[in-house]
Amino acid sequence: MDNEQESVNPYVIDAPVVEEARFFGREKVLTWAKEILGAKGTKRIVVLRGSYRIGKTSLLHQLRRHLPQRVFLIDLSQAGNEDKLGSLLWRIGTSIAAILDYDAAVRLSSPEVNDFLTNSDYFHETFLPRVYKALKRRRLVLAFDEVDSLEDGEGSLRGSFYTYLSTLMDSGLNLSLVLALEQWPESPPAILGDAYRWRLGHLDDVAATDLIIEPAKGVLEYDFHAVRRILDLTSGHPYFTQLLCHVVFERCALSGRVSAKDVEGAAEEAIELGLPYLERVWDESSPRARIVLAAFASLRGARGILLEQDLRFLLGRRGAGLSPSEISEGCQELVDGDVLEALGATSYRFRVELVKTWVSARRKLDSVLGMRRTKQVAATASDWMGRFLWPLIGLLVVTALTFWLLASWQPLREMNQASATPVETEAAPSLSYVLVTPTPDSRFTPTPIPTPRPPTLDIAYKLWDEQASNWEIYAMSRDGSLVTRLTDNDVDDSSPVWSSDHSWLTFVSERDGNQEIYRMDMDGSEPVNLTNNRAADWTPSISPDGTKVVFSSLRDGNWELYLMDADGSQPARMTFNQEPDYSPAWSPDGSKIAFVSERDGNLEIYVMNADGTAEVRLTRNSLLDLSPAWSPDGSSIAFESYRDGNMEIYVMNADGSEQRNLSNYPLADDHGPSWTVDGFGIVFYSNRDGNWDLHLMNAQGGEVSGLTNSPSLEQEPFWGS
Repeated sequence: MDNEQESVNPYVIDAPVVEEARFFGREKVLTWAKEILGAKGTKRIVVLRGSYRIGKTSLLHQLRRHLPQRVFLIDLSQAGNEDKLGSLLWRIGTSIAAILDYDAAVRLSSPEVNDFLTNSDYFHETFLPRVYKALKRRRLVLAFDEVDSLEDGEGSLRGSFYTYLSTLMDSGLNLSLVLALEQWPESPPAILGDAYRWRLGHLDDVAATDLIIEPAKGVLEYDFHAVRRILDLTSGHPYFTQLLCHVVFERCALSGRVSAKDVEGAAEEAIELGLPYLERVWDESSPRARIVLAAFASLRGARGILLEQDLRFLLGRRGAGLSPSEISEGCQELVDGDVLEALGATSYRFRVELVKTWVSARRKLDSVLGMRRTKQVAATASDWMGRFLWPLIGLLVVTALTFWLLASWQPLREMNQASATPVETEAAPSLSYVLVTPTPDSRFTPTPIPTPRPPTLDIAYKLWDEQASNWEIYAMSRDGSLVTRLTDNDVDDSSPVWSSDHSWLTFVSERDGNQEIYRMDMDGSEPVNLTNNRAADWTPSISPDGTKVVFSSLRDGNWELYLMDADGSQPARMTFNQEPDYSPAWSPDGSKIAFVSERDGNLEIYVMNADGTAEVRLTRNSLLDLSPAWSPDGSSIAFESYRDGNMEIYVMNADGSEQRNLSNYPLADDHGPSWTVDGFGIVFYSNRDGNWDLHLMNAQGGEVSGLTNSPSLEQEPFWGS
């Protein structure tokens, strides 16, 4: 990997993606558009709807490569505020002429604005026939971007434009239309009645992962946790994914490696770069939607899910002055704007975690409510002054005159006749709490309680130290007690693995400047660097007899599996592929190693003999399968999979058969399975409670209980003997 010369940042953040090589995903909508628009003899209208910066313009550019017709992409945001329909059509004609001149070297005489202003039919009766003739009667598609930018309202340019499109489609010309909109009109014009519609959403994880990795391939190497963290922060939103990767590239291009910590460090800068987007979303939201947004950002929400009833309670307690219907309307507005995702009738979550981070830091609920109250008070005061001030002054004058008349007719009272008599009040009795101890019942004989098993450090895991801003290795007992810190450094320590006799661990550390495999005693003492290599080393697994360590390494330019003795000696390469192999896991009898490979185009689970022979693929699907973990009896392998649209814990037989979802929790992501020593349970980490915590479930699925519940992040559990 050559990083000596300065590389151009390949992530596009300030323009649409035009190059096909830098465009990822959207295969379904492109296929759909080709089917709708590509058939001969058809005149169709297609509407592509999507939120701001979701990739509508980039998609329109790709349509030019997928459709048999000649596609003209016209940006309507260039229309002036004073434009009428004639001048708008002249701008469209000028754009078409410029595109022909640039792309096809077909020259048309420059359109004259007066022709369009004086003849409302000039565009379709004279100009477009000239275009057809220049293109030898080739069919046309006019793709209009930024339709929402046209002035709206009664008698507006947008209304006139929609009306003209109906005339255009009835003109007999062989053309189709594509319209890119942010919002579907509340009162749709007639031209949209027969339109084919597609709403653009976020990229799926496969496309988003390609968008992260492919542009910087050969310059940056993202580890799995870095990719996963980018996906967590951006949810596949193409703009925010490019934005975050742009910052990561600027920070990491020299080193050539990206870790999850690098992604965390880049998040705040990415938010700053995205301020124009964030402030636009805020400014275009209604006052009620802003309050709802700020309130939701202040709520943690179990599993990241935000309930409307919690929102109503919070806003009622804060005196926001919003009715239940206004709160519901605010929620729906944010869903329509792709800011919130509706998970049910009254439950939501933020579509992009970076947006939530910005709102919670920059648009706090108290400030938003304070601005609303200030405006309400100012408006009320102005209204009160105008409506009541002069009548009130008149009333005060009349009242004062009345009192003066009454006082002049009554004799003055003697001032010294008035006296004050002090009144003694009785103090209220104070409250006291009495603890009542129940009397033992001599008839009851308690059942003897067995002596509990002494707690031991069963589970090793990594924890994010907020104060030091790095990952450290911790261990705890199987019931969540005896939390013990095992490492204490200024760099990341991760991926702990117990030896079978529970006397020592391997882990990954960056304390020597890059990722290395270390070992330490069970109490964290005597750390030793086992790999001592300039390249990154990762994902260790210890053989059942404790004599060998298998791990993944970049030392030969690609992630491959290597085997070394437990003291770090005699490292030897085990796999030989052009695509990455990593995350090995030794079977309990030591005869086989399960691992993850990208050799077939995506992440799948494989198994091979312990000597590296007889590689066999176990999973087969187009989405991600990761983190294999053997059951103690060797009959099953647990793993994590994205095949259901989120990360779930799966289990399969050791031969790959009978793959089934164990965790079955579509509202969160579950990762990193590790079996209990008796094989009856699986520990894993999940964000189902709104934060990354460790959980334990029955090995048959269900009966999930939380092991940690702290503000810290806990991940990568490994249950030892």
